[in-house]
Amino acid sequence: MMNLNERVYSLRQAADLTGFSQGKFRYNKDKLVAAGATVSDEGWRIPHTTLQMLGWVDPSPSNVPAPSALEIAEARVRELEAEVAALREELSQPTGLFRRRRR
Repeated sequence: MMNLNERVYSLRQAADLTGFSQGKFRYNKDKLVAAGATVSDEGWRIPHTTLQMLGWVDPSPSNVPAPSALEIAEARVRELEAEVAALREELSQPTGLFRRRRR
């Protein structure tokens, strides 16, 4: 589960923050994903800690911008959506109580 207080960047935001090209990020996609970034149809999600682990930003806390209230809310919504999806999947599985009867 992602820390709700952690700053997460899109590909463009991370490129702007680091001064690297978006191409460098694409080229290093496997490294970024291994360090905690995600890439999906919705875009790139690159945690600040991932950039720190790769040495692409200064690890000092002073340069970490605080997440906005909207970013915190969006992160929480994504967590809840994932939880709902998992619960729907769990409910779709037949259990002893609700197994279909054979006729």
